[in-house]
Amino acid sequence: MIKELYLSDIATFTERTTMNPRKINFCYGSNGSGKTTISSVIANCLASGAKIVWSSGNPLGTLVYNRDFVTANFGETSKIGGIFTLGKDSKEAQEFISEQRVKVAECAKQIETFNKSKEKLVREQQARETNIDNVCWKVKSSYDQVFSEAFPGLNKSKSKFRERCLAESKNATQTQPNRDELKRLYDIAFGETRQIYQTYIPIDIVPVEQWEECDLLSQKISGSADTPIGKFIEYLGNSDWIKQGISYAEKADGKCPFCRQELPHNTYDDIKAFFDESYEHDVLQLRTFYNRFSDNTTKIVDRLQGYLADALSFLDYSLFKAELDTLHLTIDKNIKEIERKLESPSVEVSLAPILPALERINNILSSFNGSIEENNDFARNQTTKQQECIKGVWQLVVSELKTAIDAYIQETQGNQKGNKDIDDKIKTQIDEQQEYNSLISEKEATLTSIKPTAEAINAILTRFGFEGFSITETQNELGTYKIIRTDGNCVENTLSEGEYNFISFLYFYHLVYGSHDKTGIAQPKVVVIDDPISSLDSNVLFIVSTLTKQIIDDCKNDREGIKQVFILTHNVYFHKEVSFTGNRETWSRKQVAFWIIKKSNNISQIIGYGNENPIQTSYELLWSELKNTDTKQRITIFNTLRRILEYYFNVIGGLDYEKCINAFDGEDKLTCKSLISCINEGSHFITDDFVMQYESVAMESYIRVFKLIFQKMGHESHYNMMMKVANPEPEAIE
Repeated sequence: MIKELYLSDIATFTERTTMNPRKINFCYGSNGSGKTTISSVIANCLASGAKIVWSSGNPLGTLVYNRDFVTANFGETSKIGGIFTLGKDSKEAQEFISEQRVKVAECAKQIETFNKSKEKLVREQQARETNIDNVCWKVKSSYDQVFSEAFPGLNKSKSKFRERCLAESKNATQTQPNRDELKRLYDIAFGETRQIYQTYIPIDIVPVEQWEECDLLSQKISGSADTPIGKFIEYLGNSDWIKQGISYAEKADGKCPFCRQELPHNTYDDIKAFFDESYEHDVLQLRTFYNRFSDNTTKIVDRLQGYLADALSFLDYSLFKAELDTLHLTIDKNIKEIERKLESPSVEVSLAPILPALERINNILSSFNGSIEENNDFARNQTTKQQECIKGVWQLVVSELKTAIDAYIQETQGNQKGNKDIDDKIKTQIDEQQEYNSLISEKEATLTSIKPTAEAINAILTRFGFEGFSITETQNELGTYKIIRTDGNCVENTLSEGEYNFISFLYFYHLVYGSHDKTGIAQPKVVVIDDPISSLDSNVLFIVSTLTKQIIDDCKNDREGIKQVFILTHNVYFHKEVSFTGNRETWSRKQVAFWIIKKSNNISQIIGYGNENPIQTSYELLWSELKNTDTKQRITIFNTLRRILEYYFNVIGGLDYEKCINAFDGEDKLTCKSLISCINEGSHFITDDFVMQYESVAMESYIRVFKLIFQKMGHESHYNMMMKVANPEPEAIE
């Protein structure tokens, strides 16, 4: 049997879902909820997110009826695999096979018993490991504060610490270290945390001397005084002002951008001639100097700030930070001076030198490097002593744990011996099983035939009015069937959907009790039936339900090798029919489980209900959906509300619930009118221009008014009964 089924990241099972099935499982879910995904996983558990745990540890054969089964077996109606069943001619041979099957079953029971014994040994060993883990951890806790560095990588796992204790105990010496002396040596070795660090690379100040100087800064950059207007500009000393005005003059349409008077035709050309090639060259050189200075100083500051970000705990960075701040301020001031020069090239500026600050920073880095080298030398010599101390700590630990470890090892060895003895017994039973199965296979090969299956299927087809086709053995290809019309021709693709589904299920039903091979009939198997009643009329649905109930009954009573059954459907009638046990009978809690498969926000989940059937009638199901509106897509709620109101008031009571609109006042009247309008509009179809807001606040108002409709129509008791409202508080109705 399947003990556990895990689904994760498969189709709409995007979140991990666990199912602990029982012997017989009834699964109800709407179309698209994920039923076929479950059946496909059981049929062939190859998906990376699926896992099946078998109760015996060994997987059983699975026989799954779903669309994949139908496609695989009925994709070609002229060549269908034959189903072998035992013939009825040899009573003695059949009795022999039955005897061997009993022996196989007895071996299986013995194997199951032995596996339970193994599980008990596993639990005992797990308890033993938990106990020794706690004992070892308690000793570790007593040493954590004293020898805090002795257990690297072992502070979060009890099991890893226990494994290390066991390993150390194998090499433990008889001499136990003196704890006080070990503590003294440990404090010296671990007095300060020592690591080997890279030294700092100082700033190369030689290039700084080159790109920090620029003669143009102290020079007055101006245009050519040889032009007619140049002497006038030189006299006024407003070349920077004129330069800035050129850009405005280009947009002034021949007028002065300042006084709006017409300019002489040659004025603009004279001004441009003033700012000649020499002027532009100097400005370009100045901008190049600015870019070089800005880029280089930025790299230096970023590098020094990186040193500060990765500060070492044993160094004092206060002076370094102060010098770095000073350097940063000096650089910012210089950059602003250069920018001022660029804006007004005729202005003379000077820069504050940054070399002195860089030299002081390099001196600090040099002192840092001395401390780092000193630390590194100590760290290299410290490692050996630290390892010796750690080894001594482990000697203390295992000596204190010696009694507990010796007892654990002895008991574990006994557990391992018990496991081996059980494994040998299981192997013996498996060998006997294989021998009995071989005898069964040899005998079955002489008795099996595919003809009885064809006759049984045709008898059912005739009994239920399917007289236009039948299944028969293929003469030119032994061991296969074909489906033919009354004139003997193959049906090809002329079967209706109902005919196709019915005969495929009949084929599956007989395969449950037979085999595609001459041997292997009634081998242990898990049977899965996924929605077999599509496009079937009521008569055929009845026979499918009856055959399904036969499979369930055989599983319940351990017949025909059917060890476990899964029934998946979206049809309420079929679900109720196959799960019905009689008015006075109930399903055994250990044998049966009911499940609902739901999909919300495109995420499927499996919900278990024990042996209590959660599905009653379609009308009750509508109320169930209403009670769980928080766990489903809200857009479907209006269809649920409409069906409840129409069925209860219109169909059963003959009342027009829409007339109750006038019984409301104020906002409730608007909400009621909107609700009924939305029900009538949105529950049947959605037009392109129909927009409805489904916010939770508005939805709660609709549901509240839905309840008030029952109150105002005088049927509040029915609402309370269906919503399972216990002792409802009376509400004032105006």
